[in-house]
Amino acid sequence: MTSFYKVEKLEEALQLFLLPNYNIVSTTYLDLLLTQIADDKTELRQNHRQLFQAWVPKALDTWSSNQIPCQAVTSFTIKLVGLIAQEDLAFVQWEGKDVFNKLCAIFCLREKDLPASVKMAYTSMLCHIIKHPAGRQWIKESGIWRDVISFAHINHTLYVTRESQKFIWTLLLYESGDTKFCTDIILAAVAPLTQTSCNAQSHLALEENYMNENALLCTTLDLVTCILENTLFESFNNPIPALIEELIGLEARVKAIFEACISTRVLQHILELRLLTIFTRLKDGIKDPLQPVSKETSEDFRRNLCHGILLLLSKEYILDIVKSKKYTMIYWKRLNSLCNVNLGLPYKFEHQIICLMLMPLSSTFGAQNSKLDFFDTYVNKMFEVTCLNVQRISFNIREVILKSKHLPMEQIAKSTVQLLLEIIDYLDRDVAIIVFQTMCYVLENYTMESRSDKNAKSRERVHKPYQILLEGNPIIEKPILLSALLGGLTALIEKFKLKWQECVETICILSLANGILDYSGVEATICVKALRLFKLCIQNFMPPNLALLVDSDFHMNEIGPTLFKAIHNPNWEVVDSVLEVLNTISAISEIKYPAFQNFLIKHEFLKIAFSIAMSDGESYVRASALTLIATSVRIDKLWNNVLSKLDFPDKAINLINCESEGIVRRESVALLTELFIHRQWQKSTLDVMSKTMTVAAVSDLHWEVKVNALKYWRHLISSHLSDQGMLDGSFPKVTFSTEHKKIVQLDGTEIKRRINKALDDLGKQNCLGVLLVTLKDESDFAVCKASANILNKLKELIIRYKVNEPFPKVILPKDSAVIDTMYVRPPNVVSADSGETSANSSNLIEDIASTDCTNLLSSICENSMKFVSEKDSAIIDTNFSTTSEEISPNSSKVIEDIVSNNDTNLLSAIYENSMKMTDSDDIKKVQERLKNLSGVRRQDFLKVVLEMDINAYIEERNKWLTTYTNSFESVLDDILMLYQREDVNPMDCY
Repeated sequence: MTSFYKVEKLEEALQLFLLPNYNIVSTTYLDLLLTQIADDKTELRQNHRQLFQAWVPKALDTWSSNQIPCQAVTSFTIKLVGLIAQEDLAFVQWEGKDVFNKLCAIFCLREKDLPASVKMAYTSMLCHIIKHPAGRQWIKESGIWRDVISFAHINHTLYVTRESQKFIWTLLLYESGDTKFCTDIILAAVAPLTQTSCNAQSHLALEENYMNENALLCTTLDLVTCILENTLFESFNNPIPALIEELIGLEARVKAIFEACISTRVLQHILELRLLTIFTRLKDGIKDPLQPVSKETSEDFRRNLCHGILLLLSKEYILDIVKSKKYTMIYWKRLNSLCNVNLGLPYKFEHQIICLMLMPLSSTFGAQNSKLDFFDTYVNKMFEVTCLNVQRISFNIREVILKSKHLPMEQIAKSTVQLLLEIIDYLDRDVAIIVFQTMCYVLENYTMESRSDKNAKSRERVHKPYQILLEGNPIIEKPILLSALLGGLTALIEKFKLKWQECVETICILSLANGILDYSGVEATICVKALRLFKLCIQNFMPPNLALLVDSDFHMNEIGPTLFKAIHNPNWEVVDSVLEVLNTISAISEIKYPAFQNFLIKHEFLKIAFSIAMSDGESYVRASALTLIATSVRIDKLWNNVLSKLDFPDKAINLINCESEGIVRRESVALLTELFIHRQWQKSTLDVMSKTMTVAAVSDLHWEVKVNALKYWRHLISSHLSDQGMLDGSFPKVTFSTEHKKIVQLDGTEIKRRINKALDDLGKQNCLGVLLVTLKDESDFAVCKASANILNKLKELIIRYKVNEPFPKVILPKDSAVIDTMYVRPPNVVSADSGETSANSSNLIEDIASTDCTNLLSSICENSMKFVSEKDSAIIDTNFSTTSEEISPNSSKVIEDIVSNNDTNLLSAIYENSMKMTDSDDIKKVQERLKNLSGVRRQDFLKVVLEMDINAYIEERNKWLTTYTNSFESVLDDILMLYQREDVNPMDCY
């Protein structure tokens, strides 16, 4: 019935599109419907496809005799045809009904003045149907491909142009064996280029005013670039690049245009293509992939690259040189992915590329020599890894940079850093180290210049005939490049995980970053980036042999006052970044660098963090402060000297109960969990912790708070099992009983008793009820998954040790584990362990089998969650039967209310006045409801866990959440509703 209903609604929606004057409020719905059609992997897929195959011919017949649909439905229909027709069988069926020719005729798809959306849909359809021979054959015979080439030439919109280019090069790859057809495509694609007469002497023909009127040449160059880029590196023997060269002599034409247009806008359109023709010639010269290329091919390749650099340098196009080296690195790596290209040189080719690319940065070294002892080593290394020609070109570039008075060098250097990061995935580790070293010395020049005497340096520069980029006060005056450098160094460290053993400059980064932070007047954004770099340095660059000497290390003595100053910065982002740095310091001080503990104590950072956590106006800063405290709690020295005096865990509990910001409550819960794990507390305090975590896990409005609270319960479970003798997830053969002060043997029966005792204790502390309720949490799937992970581990333990099987009827040893007597059962109810059940127990089992969460938990509460005081408890017998008081008439409603995600009364009561409850009735109501969670008995909990397939439940929830907002049915409902109610705001559906 459901499947039929879905097909019926789809038919109804499709019929709407055929109505005269139909228009849809928002095309978003049609886009969502197309997405669902493309991703349709349900059992209805075949029915849907058959429906579409029948609807399209019917729609075309309707529109051929009546008014054509609105533009949105037109685009939808064309895209739909492409999605269905990408399967060759559907294409053949439609071709037999002349669907494609009718489609082109009705929507005038072969006209030149199509709207951009229709062009996009048309091109998208063609990209789908070229995936099979039948579709390509129709495209060949109909000449449709010429329309797409015109789209690429016209450059109507960026999206249409890219999709058109993709269609052309993909079609060439598919049909590369059909030389005649590929020839026709290539000649049509490059026609505007071949019709342009251009040589090195005809500069006037390509002046700027001419290019403004001849944009067709630029779009043609872009199209040829796209074709060559996607065919040259597709395979080693792809014939398309050679065919292009053979047909039009591309290399000579491109070289002539490159030389002629050096002062025009067309340069940006020819730069990549010029390099691609050079790599095409190199690839053609590789006769044997296993042998070095010929000396002639190698020299020709290097000569052409140098020619391009010198031509750009003659016009002082420094940034274009850097861009050309970026593309050179990319194409070199892509070519080497096809075969190992050996130029027969003693130098690594990547080193030559990167040296030239780094020249705008390394030219900043000219102000004064570096104070770092290993700067000379770096310079010598650069000479050792580069050839003589590259060194000469590098000096020429440097000379142009230093002598030029008009080049915007800060912008050029900043762009150089950005271009280097764009090829970070193409860099070998040794090449990345060179980039890192260069950036380090530029950063050092920043701090050296800013610390030096300005007047003296100004007098010194009067007689220098060249510009110095980093002069005077660059930290303040050149923030653009500084920001790029800090970001670049951070990206390289994160990508390559550099260590001091392979790059000695890494140990200086901490001092350099500190120098920037310590400088007066530095921008907040620079501080944030410097602090991020600061944190990475502490994590990665402290050499192991300094672990015991860090107290006397000069750099560490410097950073204390700097961080103290920064943590009082008025900008909250700076303070937040400082707290992240301190959290890193605290984390590694536990084991790796213990001397950092004295550092934190000496500068009173933990006291400052506590003050921030309690009073700062920015919630993100307060959360970071709590994170730092939570990290520090586990360290004995920090706890004993500072944190133990700061009134924990009362402060954390108060934040959980009274804080309005979810992110702060989340970190407060994490802090309370750390306090529970690493510190000892009285039983009364532990009870308050558990009650607080019950509210947090079950009723908090922020899902991350609930997930963090469940971590507390996971550790509580581990603690109880450890108390019963479990070690590393299993029970040993013997253990020491703290209860009886003796060694106890752990056989199967004794292990079962101990697990049962642990479960009884957990039930008393609300844990079992919390897990069952959070498993059915309707507010967020992450909470369900977190609960399911805990329950699955418990279930595995229960099954492994056969906890739910009846105990053998034997006399218990006097040192056996005693099951907690918190839960009691009426005398007329037989123990579940005996295998007999009362009428109420039978009903309970039936309810457990039910998939309805609310009914299940209500039944558990109604039949067996009977919380009584300790004075009314009875000592259980050897069969572990329990007794209970009369159940409260409202107890079944308690869990039902907690589970329901619509219970606004409960949540509002909990969060009234930002979690500050003043109404005594509300307080009693919430306390009573949460108190009943502790009534979930061990036997009932075991029934639920063992009968339920937790993984299947989670998988089903995940599937539903993935599709419920934009599923086939949901999208169809929206489309139908919008037609029925024209006053509906489309945003209401999201």
